[in-house]
Amino acid sequence: MNSIISFWFAPAQLALLFMIGFHAHAQPIKVGGYGIETGEFVPQFDGKYFTMQRKDGIAIIDLTGKMLTSGLKPPSTGIFRNLRIQLYKGVFFASNGNAIVLKNIAGQTLGTGIYSDVSPFVTGNTAVRAQGQPSTWIVAYVDTTGKEIVRFDVMKYLALADPASKLKGTTLVTLNQFQPFSDGLTPIKSQVTGKYGYINRAMQLPIPVTFKSACTFSEGLAAVQNTDGLWGFIDTKGKLIIPCHYTYSPGRFASGLAKVQNREGKYGYINKNDQVVITPRFAYATTFYKGYALAKEGYTTQPILIDSNGAVVTTFLKNTYYIDDSKPGTGISGGDQLEDPFYISETLRELVDEGKGIFLLDMLKYGLVDNKGNVVLDFKYKYMSDLHGGKLLGYIDKTSTAPYQIGILDDKGDWLVLFVESEF
Repeated sequence: MNSIISFWFAPAQLALLFMIGFHAHAQPIKVGGYGIETGEFVPQFDGKYFTMQRKDGIAIIDLTGKMLTSGLKPPSTGIFRNLRIQLYKGVFFASNGNAIVLKNIAGQTLGTGIYSDVSPFVTGNTAVRAQGQPSTWIVAYVDTTGKEIVRFDVMKYLALADPASKLKGTTLVTLNQFQPFSDGLTPIKSQVTGKYGYINRAMQLPIPVTFKSACTFSEGLAAVQNTDGLWGFIDTKGKLIIPCHYTYSPGRFASGLAKVQNREGKYGYINKNDQVVITPRFAYATTFYKGYALAKEGYTTQPILIDSNGAVVTTFLKNTYYIDDSKPGTGISGGDQLEDPFYISETLRELVDEGKGIFLLDMLKYGLVDNKGNVVLDFKYKYMSDLHGGKLLGYIDKTSTAPYQIGILDDKGDWLVLFVESEF
């Protein structure tokens, strides 16, 4: 006779079983490819997709292990270039034969432009050099859909700052001269005097070429340097809003504050009325982001998170360092590196948007720390980057008992995707 065995669980027991099942960690997905190429960590992760170096080129893969496109070749413009497949809001530049095109995550070409040189996206528009005769310099600004915002002959562009009659012989121009448009304007440099002004998208010169140096606009103001070498801020009409009395180049305005440096080399912050809101006392400090900034009073002091009044919100561990490098690892024409004028400290963005951020301990190992100062993931990683939605890239070096691990992990330390290098 068959018997029926029934089980009864109290609600608390059911809840415990559910929690056990819910938190059970699945085995990571394994994806073939290379995380390290010529000694450099090459993958990128934007929260949904990651790049992976494979034998046929770069592949873009989602978190289920599905390959969306492969065989991508980094943009190549000569021996002095070191461009990568660099994701920005789902688009990137890649080589297409002897040209460079803009593609989306699925590998589809966006727009009709074919380029011989490009600057990576750091905001919603960037400069590219249209493919053509070597003697012809045609520059365009494109947005992330591939649409051209403006296109111009470089000699006509240079003539905006200098009468054409004064431009003699070959003029040395590199693409990193063309900063993104911000607040409808971008700096232009005279090839004759070396001074700066600003042009608009209609290829007009609303702000004359009179400054020794000039930065991109942010929150309606741009830092400029006068002929005496002092810095101040102008508005989009060229009116001097903050007098030129700063010895060192100030930072851009963000959250209504700009970083300034006194003659002793200490950083503080001013508002748009040129009032010192946070007294200079920091040896290191970031640009503000959504009302917060990271700072250190000395090289060996603990990092702190401050608010827009300068009050300390969190003090972090001793001998830890936040990530704040405004020069991305992407070479620009002539071997230079273009400084991102809109850069936000990676650690700061993560602390504000994710509630936790990546830090370095003793400049050797990476770990994850929350915005209260608690260690979330121990400092055992050789590399960490790109924290989005509680997931990030990680790299643990090999030990005497275990091989190295590279892939995507969550903020509990569980591997979601492991990169597996093929022996073939």
